[in-house]
Amino acid sequence: MSKISKFRTVVAAIAGVAIAGPALANACLRPEERGALDVRALQTYLMVSALNCQKGESYNQFIRRFGNELSSANRVTNAYFTRAYGGQARTRFDSNNTNMANEHSEDAIRAGSFFCRDAEPLFQGALATPGPQLAQFAAQRNIPQSVTAPECPAAGAPAARQAAARRR
Repeated sequence: MSKISKFRTVVAAIAGVAIAGPALANACLRPEERGALDVRALQTYLMVSALNCQKGESYNQFIRRFGNELSSANRVTNAYFTRAYGGQARTRFDSNNTNMANEHSEDAIRAGSFFCRDAEPLFQGALATPGPQLAQFAAQRNIPQSVTAPECPAAGAPAARQAAARRR
């Protein structure tokens, strides 16, 4: 292989990564991924509440009650990060978790005494929620999270049909 051919191959590979990188980073969210991210945001928010408001027992009850749902949310979230970021998935996943905890801690500081006042009703509401409805409960609470990817189009949506037609 000549030097020019090697150079072209390297340039093509770099261009492919440069083009694919942003596309991977902006991977859309499937409904189950959005639900899992909402559950993870709720868990992180409750963890920060437990630490800031002496609600450790309430947090432990939450973890015991929803262990299966939390494990599932963790698996789905990991799968999303793998799909969205490939080889950087673990780093991005860890960074997202850290950023979310920091943002919730900053919310606690800004809210002052109101943060802890609101923590107990949130724990009570979460603990009263049936397991299969935890993602819905979390979404209704509109707890901030740092993943801002768009929703994936529905399988029958025109964009999905057009993409499928192009693959044929």
